[in-house]
Amino acid sequence: MAGIKLARIFSDGAVLQRGKTNKIWGFANPGEKISVSFAGNTYDTVADENGRFEITVPVMKKGGPYVIEACGEHGDCAKSSNVMIGDVLIMSGQSNMEFPMERVRETYPDEWNGPFDKEIRTFKVMENGVFTGPLTEVETGEWKSLDADTIDAFSAVGYFTAKHIRLKEDVTVGFVDITLGGAPIEAFMSKEDLDGFDDALAEAEKFKDDEYRLGILAKNESDAKQWRDGLDMADIGLKEGFEDGKKILDEGCDIVLPEFFSDTELDGFTGSIWIARTFSVPKEYVGKPAKLWLGAITDFDWCYLNGEFVGYTDYCYPPRRYGVREGLIREGENTIVLRICIEKGYGRLTPGKLYGLIYGDGVRTTDGYIEGFEGADHIEPLSGVWKYVIGAKCAPSKETIYVNWKPTSLYNGMMAPLSGISVKAFAFYQGESNCGNSHEYPVLTERFVTRIRSMWGDIPYICVQLPNFNDRMEEITYGRGKGWRGLMKAQEDCRSIPGFYLVKTYGWGEQNDIHPQRKEPIGKAIADVIAQIV
Repeated sequence: MAGIKLARIFSDGAVLQRGKTNKIWGFANPGEKISVSFAGNTYDTVADENGRFEITVPVMKKGGPYVIEACGEHGDCAKSSNVMIGDVLIMSGQSNMEFPMERVRETYPDEWNGPFDKEIRTFKVMENGVFTGPLTEVETGEWKSLDADTIDAFSAVGYFTAKHIRLKEDVTVGFVDITLGGAPIEAFMSKEDLDGFDDALAEAEKFKDDEYRLGILAKNESDAKQWRDGLDMADIGLKEGFEDGKKILDEGCDIVLPEFFSDTELDGFTGSIWIARTFSVPKEYVGKPAKLWLGAITDFDWCYLNGEFVGYTDYCYPPRRYGVREGLIREGENTIVLRICIEKGYGRLTPGKLYGLIYGDGVRTTDGYIEGFEGADHIEPLSGVWKYVIGAKCAPSKETIYVNWKPTSLYNGMMAPLSGISVKAFAFYQGESNCGNSHEYPVLTERFVTRIRSMWGDIPYICVQLPNFNDRMEEITYGRGKGWRGLMKAQEDCRSIPGFYLVKTYGWGEQNDIHPQRKEPIGKAIADVIAQIV
């Protein structure tokens, strides 16, 4: 290789752990002599046969900014600036840990008012599944400080954890985000840790084969395109222009929404439906900009207001928030139309969510089921009787095989390359995707905890327990008897593992949403655990 490189985790803005020795490493030509300067000291080393060099920095107190500079014997140098000594956390898990701040903007609007605390930093490792063995370097990632341009992408739990640590002490907090929505714990585990779990190891072995793996990815893409293209071609609403709502309102059947379609004549329906209704708003709000709140819809949708396209969401989980431009709402009757595509027969406009046209700013509220919005100038409700017309009926879409959810993939591609950095604690918010095998979860977790400590030292392992979730949503999301409460119990059972700490979240969830937005209490609870035990 040409030149000197510091590992990505030591890029500009990096945070190193106070109170512990810190390894700093990078890459050069094998056998090359390297001189590393940091915090007024110089360390000499030699790149090994694989081109990796490493030095160990003695214990330091909080402080900075510092510069890391690594220079080779031929004059090439790599340099990182604005490096702080503070607290480093690993925040890992599936979607509820990955869940970004942009999704809670209406729940915590004050977080966008500034000033933004630049001593809260994150290093996001992007999704990267690898099956051939652990990488030596992450393929993505850079340190980012909190500001108006970056806050939207910060993990919400990570952000609130860092915020509450900062409220306790003036120390830079950097959290490393190693997350992937939908991933089971096995994806974060090494091949060695899955010894005895023969089915998991067999899956990992299959995906080592490039031809097989790429074939699966190509089939996923082809199946999804074929299903959607076929539905579009058959949809009479697209052919006849249902976007203005006239035909739906004239010829459609009544349906009361929000509701699970399984409780209506659309039970088990797969394909597309078009729904429409009319509404009006007080004269003083006509023509002003507004925002449509349309709860949560399964599976994906297009929204039209007075015949104009205003928004699209391509999967079921995000809350629907569609901006309405100034001048689009008119005096008198207005028409809203949704084209909803249902892939597996579990269509719904989720009950309990807010469906309305909102004028003015405010704060989202919830009692754990009923969603509200306080402080708005006006809310025009959109719940109640709608009209619907079937656009096209078709067979269910084919199952998608999520390659990067397979065993060992995330360990190899995202976790192992960061082994050796010094950290304060590890927090794991995961379990939703293991509800079908909750009886295995304590054994898997015990092995995973051991692996975490082999990588990052004798640190606290903080498990975020699954929150409350009602039976109906569990059945629709997972199927009957898939064990949400069994997984919660399994997480309780893990408390016998030394150094395992459980954050209980019951009461912070939302009965009708697998992605509750109340993330600040979870972040505060993690910060409190860290403050008490470290």
